[in-house]
Amino acid sequence: MKIFLLIGLLFATAVASAAIPFENSPLGPVVATALSEEANHDAVQGSQLAILSGGYDALLLRVHLIRQAKTSIVVQTFIWTNDETGRLLIYELIEAARRGVKVRIIADHPFSDQNLDTVAFLATVHPNLELKHYRPAMERMKPTFFHTILASLYSFHDVNQRMHNKLMVFDGAIMITGGRNIENTYFDHSTELNFRDRDVLAVGPVAREAAESFEEFWNYRHSVSSRDLTDVAAVIARHDYRVFATKSDYDFGSYFGAMDHEANDAAVISTRFVARLKPVKKVTFICDEPGKARGFQSHTARITRELKMTLEQAKTSIVMQTPYLVLSPAAQQLFQEIQEKNPGLRIRVSSNSFASTDNLLAYSANYRLRNEYVQALKFEVHEFKPLPGALLEHFPQYPLIAQLAKTRLAEGKQTRMPFLCLHAKSLVVDDRIAFIGSYNLDPRSENLNTEVGLLIEDDAFAQALRQEIERDMRPENSWVIARRALPLGLEAVNGMIGGVMSLSPIDLWPIQNTSSFELIPGAIEVPPDDPAFHQHYREVGSFPGTDGLLSNKEIMTRLYKAVGSTLTPIM
Repeated sequence: MKIFLLIGLLFATAVASAAIPFENSPLGPVVATALSEEANHDAVQGSQLAILSGGYDALLLRVHLIRQAKTSIVVQTFIWTNDETGRLLIYELIEAARRGVKVRIIADHPFSDQNLDTVAFLATVHPNLELKHYRPAMERMKPTFFHTILASLYSFHDVNQRMHNKLMVFDGAIMITGGRNIENTYFDHSTELNFRDRDVLAVGPVAREAAESFEEFWNYRHSVSSRDLTDVAAVIARHDYRVFATKSDYDFGSYFGAMDHEANDAAVISTRFVARLKPVKKVTFICDEPGKARGFQSHTARITRELKMTLEQAKTSIVMQTPYLVLSPAAQQLFQEIQEKNPGLRIRVSSNSFASTDNLLAYSANYRLRNEYVQALKFEVHEFKPLPGALLEHFPQYPLIAQLAKTRLAEGKQTRMPFLCLHAKSLVVDDRIAFIGSYNLDPRSENLNTEVGLLIEDDAFAQALRQEIERDMRPENSWVIARRALPLGLEAVNGMIGGVMSLSPIDLWPIQNTSSFELIPGAIEVPPDDPAFHQHYREVGSFPGTDGLLSNKEIMTRLYKAVGSTLTPIM
């Protein structure tokens, strides 16, 4: 009898131990505190947050959390690329599934890997791992051009409306959201373009809300299981797809040797993540419904509505960071109304420059509307440099990656050295409200793509985020957009003609009232509306960082500016 009691006690202890999330991680005590707070049934309080800016650390944390999860991992991503980072995370997720963790992934379809063998393998590798795809054209993993055209003719909205969410939730207790997709470029592991991005780590009740949002998308009728895709099912039926049987099959190369050890190092996790977690007064998870309807007044465009109400609270300051600065007429009107209500309001924006952007079409729209931003809306626009002064601070792995890039350049495998492109999507209002998420300042995020993020009401958090964005705006890291020193009469005529032309389908006016400027060595910083601005800054042209006068990139930007106004609503 005693033996049975002892066995029962051991079993009960094992079950209780298994139910304690992250007990073997330095994050465990934070989770335990958060779970005790959750007993208050208040999802907006009791959470602790930390900003994740470095790409290497952002990947390191994901690997650690995957290894420490015990019951569930859910993932949403706009892009999942079959490169070293993509394969690393897939390997770690499969290993989690094999030890009993339920893993579910939703990837948006067009920009994720579409290799049929790989998807067939993932669909069958383990019962605990399930993969769905958001709005696959004609329910195929790899639709032909004909299939895509047919799907577009049937419903262009269904093809054009995408899931832009980036979300990971571990055991319903820890979440990560922000701008990062799953690809080398988002985690400082690309030998060419690397994104200057931002996530937020949240431990506590708010993770439950994120998990509930995932369930909405998981059960959405246009989220289709890999096994239900016509071409994937055919590959599975033939049993002739590649199986990744060993760790070496995933071919990580030499990328993750140190990370493999650091992800299990309690001291590293404590120093880089646990020590940075801070309680906040209020945090709200905001996310669109699957499918999303258009417009600021739409009931399903939840995040647009929430951010609009947040901006309307501004009294003194708005600081924004966005890779694409393309404001719809409704967004322009919103900012104009906010300015009229608060004449002293200062609006500063950090965005990509011509030299750093990864989206030439979006930049051309920004370039076409730039006079409106600076002159009518009184924005202070700072455009990020591809090789900022803070390069090594943002990208500590740059020397190593640069050496790999030199080899690839010599072999003709790439055309330029590594550089940074801004991809963070963040907002700070009056140093008291902050937002970090997937939402760009463009019509796609406003009207088409589903988005996700955290809205944080906490003075200390908001100020820390504002200071981080301001560092990216500093003269060594960004060019500033300002009015040219034109004679008043010419500026007025030029502005009138340029303004009228920007509203037409074809904008051929070549002269802008605004240009890019850099701080003169030894001069002090002043805002663009300071009367002495042109004594402190020198003009560097509309397209600094170009590879020569009228480069192909500049010609394409001017061409898109000329004919791109009709495309702005779907950018």
